Amino acid sequence: MKMGRSALGGMGIALAAILFVAVNSLAGPLLQGLRLDLTSDKLFTLSQGTRAILSRIDEPVTLRFYYSERLGREIPSYGVYAVRVREMLEEYRDAARGKLRLQIIDPPPFSDEEDRAVAFGLQAVPLNQQGETVYFGLAGSNTADKEEAIAFFQPDRERFLEYDLTKLVYNLATPKKPVVGLMTMIPMAGEFRSMRPTPPSAVYSQLTQFFEVRGIEPNATEIPADIGVLMLVHPKELPEATLYAIDQFAMRGGRLLVFVDPHAESEMGRGGPAAMGGNTASDLKKLFDAWGIEMEPGKLAGDRQAARRVNAGTEGRMRAVDYVLWLTLRDANFDKSDILLSEASIVQAASVGILKKKDGASIGFQPLIRTSTDSEAVEADKVRLQPDPVQLYQDFKPSGESFVLAARLHGSVNSAFDARPAPAEGEKVPENALAHLAKSQSDLNAIVVADTDLLDDRFWVTTQDFFGQRVAVPAAYNGDFVVNAVDNLLGSSELIGLRGRGLSQRPFTALQAIQRDAEARFRAKERALQEKLKETEQRLAQLQGRGAAGEQANRAIAGPEQQAEIEKFRAELVGFRRELRDVQAQLRGDIERVEIATKAINIAAVPVAVAVLALVLGWLRVRRRRPAAN
Repeated sequence: MKMGRSALGGMGIALAAILFVAVNSLAGPLLQGLRLDLTSDKLFTLSQGTRAILSRIDEPVTLRFYYSERLGREIPSYGVYAVRVREMLEEYRDAARGKLRLQIIDPPPFSDEEDRAVAFGLQAVPLNQQGETVYFGLAGSNTADKEEAIAFFQPDRERFLEYDLTKLVYNLATPKKPVVGLMTMIPMAGEFRSMRPTPPSAVYSQLTQFFEVRGIEPNATEIPADIGVLMLVHPKELPEATLYAIDQFAMRGGRLLVFVDPHAESEMGRGGPAAMGGNTASDLKKLFDAWGIEMEPGKLAGDRQAARRVNAGTEGRMRAVDYVLWLTLRDANFDKSDILLSEASIVQAASVGILKKKDGASIGFQPLIRTSTDSEAVEADKVRLQPDPVQLYQDFKPSGESFVLAARLHGSVNSAFDARPAPAEGEKVPENALAHLAKSQSDLNAIVVADTDLLDDRFWVTTQDFFGQRVAVPAAYNGDFVVNAVDNLLGSSELIGLRGRGLSQRPFTALQAIQRDAEARFRAKERALQEKLKETEQRLAQLQGRGAAGEQANRAIAGPEQQAEIEKFRAELVGFRRELRDVQAQLRGDIERVEIATKAINIAAVPVAVAVLALVLGWLRVRRRRPAAN
């Protein structure tokens, strides 16, 4: 029995459909772990640092991704971002090899799932005026009932998505509270002054909320091994044995957060020799020299762009002036690509030093905070006793150079000592002293800030009375900057190395370039028109002046000249306006052409390519059949 062509064709289509379903059903589980990331920034590819952290998870970690599908339907941009978050979390789950559990939850209103999300600390966002709330956050927990959460995935932090996810997993995988060693010459933990106790500084209070802060004496000869980060504040005239202890701590992979200062105003405010013109500078010159950096001795960074306005008047007379040595640092002064300053808004500093990398040094030197180019290096001696903000502003001469105020150091370094220093009289070398290291066992990780005054409450905190209690209200990002610096350094070396990556919503860079070019041409024409207008107005003023000078004959001559000049100006004005319209039309035309080409490539090119491929395959099939038929 022979079957007709139509029956064979129908059977072929049915078999093709069955084959298609079967292949897709098998490909799902078999090819689930195979992915190809074609994005330029590798948005969906985990970094080696993240993979290393995931491989070291000992106890299972559970992640609960709370996402309301309604949010993506109402605001598509959040839907695109949610897809990236979900796929990144799936990558984390697969890379952890069973140590990380992932749950995806769309919490219905007034449900147990919504109550659980609120209990985890996730942020409910109202979607409409009816009060409907949606969720877009992540909650994690470990077997010790420790919880971490990202309250809401803000699109502004999309560049740091991998860092935020990895940090959350890292904190759950290492539940012990980290230890921060604090060696300070400024009483941050409070002190007794005039028989009255002074409270701890706001920075110190913030640190104790997140870490176990352990004080280390400025004459210590050993740094305990369990110190995660050593925070040095105003290390002034430290003994050799203490410098050696800090040096060896760094050689063994210890992390350092260093605050040095060429002129610590906070020390002057406490009285003593410093208030009488004594030494107010601190440095780690011996260690800095070995690392390949320096803080310019006796130099302060002045910046007119970041200068804070102060009252320089006397005896009740108000006189406002920009004090170029008291700086209000903003976004333009920060490296926003570094996670440490990604959300910083304002940092207040005073009498800040200048950091530099030495010529030929191999250390990685990444500026974190810097001045504008409207800056000058000022001698610290000018302001040590009686600073004159008015005179400093009048004498200001910008250097055109941007000075580094804070920097991140990373790399292999040599010890500043050839051997352990001989003990002082009455001292003994500890019996369990470790062997001397001439070179760092692992890369140095340190953050150096050339200012200690940013830690002083009076430069960034105001106190308010709240129902009989004194409440500290921050006016700047100083406290968060310090806490984030410690938190960042406490992370593993893989976590420290994570930086911001690209966005899943890519801008049309070609369109933006065309628009910028056309805009530049438009502004050039606009400036030319304004200059022509100014020249014509000056010419008209001259003609009017000559016409009013006196003689009737001159007035008669001036009238036609003035009228001719006006007519000439009007003609030129019309011409320039026509040129401006042409530029704008060309701008729109260029953008439309690129948009059309982009749409054609993305929408039409793929179907056309498939159709052409089908025609070629059909033609080859027919060609093969002809010899068989013959």
